[in-house]
Amino acid sequence: MEPIPNKVIIVGGGLAGMSAAIQAYLSSTEVAVEIIDKEARLGGNSSKASSGINGVNTKTQKEVGVTNDSVELFVSDTLKSGKGLSKEELVKKLVTDSTEAVTWLQNYFNLDLNVLAQLGGHSAKRTHRRPDLPDGRPQPVGWGITSTLSNWLAEESKKSNGRLVLHLGAKAKSLIANPSGRVVGVEVEESQGGDQKKIVGGAVILATGGFCGEGLNSVLLKKYAPRHYGLPTTNGAFATGDGIFLGQAVGAGLVDMEQVQVHPTGFVSMKDPTNNTKFLAAEALRGEGGILLNKMGQRFINELATRDAVTDAIFKNCSDEKTRAVVEGVRKAEESGKKAYQAGAFLVLSESAAARFGAGSLGFYAKMGLMNKAESFNALASAIGADERVLAGEFLRYDAAFHGITSEKYGKTVFPSPMLKVSAENKNKLVELFSAHESSSSTEIEDEAIKLASGDKSTFYWGIITPSLHYTMGGLLFNSNTQVLKEDGSPISGLYAAGEVTGGLHGANRLGGNSLLECVVYGSEAGKQAAVFSKSKI
Repeated sequence: MEPIPNKVIIVGGGLAGMSAAIQAYLSSTEVAVEIIDKEARLGGNSSKASSGINGVNTKTQKEVGVTNDSVELFVSDTLKSGKGLSKEELVKKLVTDSTEAVTWLQNYFNLDLNVLAQLGGHSAKRTHRRPDLPDGRPQPVGWGITSTLSNWLAEESKKSNGRLVLHLGAKAKSLIANPSGRVVGVEVEESQGGDQKKIVGGAVILATGGFCGEGLNSVLLKKYAPRHYGLPTTNGAFATGDGIFLGQAVGAGLVDMEQVQVHPTGFVSMKDPTNNTKFLAAEALRGEGGILLNKMGQRFINELATRDAVTDAIFKNCSDEKTRAVVEGVRKAEESGKKAYQAGAFLVLSESAAARFGAGSLGFYAKMGLMNKAESFNALASAIGADERVLAGEFLRYDAAFHGITSEKYGKTVFPSPMLKVSAENKNKLVELFSAHESSSSTEIEDEAIKLASGDKSTFYWGIITPSLHYTMGGLLFNSNTQVLKEDGSPISGLYAAGEVTGGLHGANRLGGNSLLECVVYGSEAGKQAAVFSKSKI
């Protein structure tokens, strides 16, 4: 079968697929675009993203006054997170194009991304998200971006005279290659059990996402990352690795398939605690000052360490029954024989951290049964079942580090918010206390801490979190031009890929905020590259 020039076919309608479609469509009035997605609406897992999109040297960074960031620092953070597995060529393009990616969303689509946070593993504030609305309602960043692009595509398709076509509820069954090996189209099942048809063009882009959505039905997870098999997931059930199978069938190579990210903080719903699909507790919750506590009310990790480090620490310190017993709904649900989590920690935000994160978003979490409100320190200690002296001492030590009086034992250097309002009001007392008692475990500190904390009437928010399957770093072998590669590194003619279906960019661990960025940067690149290639008749 011969190619039909000037047509780009995209399999997958998440942020990577939509970015690819828009860029291919805008590249030339001669280029037609068809999107195939098995879901009834576009968005994919990108619509669930809650922490933000990274960008360096952006307008927002300049407006907020971020002066300690650079391309080199962002590249270094990403490579360090990848632990030697990330391909530097891919990382450099991701970072270099990040300014343009954020600017495109802000200017072309009028998306307000002017709230910045510093997430785990980052050396500066570079993760952009949307502010709450004036009435306090939250604006989830992933949903905001994907719905905006989806609406644009839907409206544009109506007036495109057939140049932009959306096939929703249609499943790609196989790729079509001609005798020379060039990928020229997709065999599609228009509806479940429906007729199949061939959609032929000049180039195909795979943007189908990862394979963390099937839970115990995931063939790929069981094969490549069995150590994570059985964990809950933050993914939609549609994340089944379709693009991996499609690519392999035409000779695509795979890379880093065993590298699966377990996000440290999936919320345990108080209303439905044993549901295997967990709502993601945004990394920005910790980025704005949220802390993690074990069953004793003790911290056990730098909350802004990389995701893999925080996950490992939760499994090491929080794999016991105590957390379950605190919440009646969890305890009752588990009487059926199901577990709400293998390891559960408490996520706690002070009044200061809550204000930084946004009351609207916290109110949304509370309405969903994911977070609870405690009206005082004593109420918080009672709610999570912690000894008041232990918890007070922990908070006071944390605040001493926040105020620069002492160093923090887990290596934390960025402290967005204090835990106790009274610690700021009694800073001189803290200086005197920690100067007199150099040992941070001294009972004198806890004696003073409980006096101060018991008088703290500020509000706290808390929830239970558990490590959950979140992202697959491995996938199709590809290069910075988004060409899908064979095992020997040679490109498969006419086949491109972007987003979570690809591998080699993030290595052993993905930094928060790099997923949405990857989708825009590499989705856009795939759209441009495929549009040019599609003109070829050979």
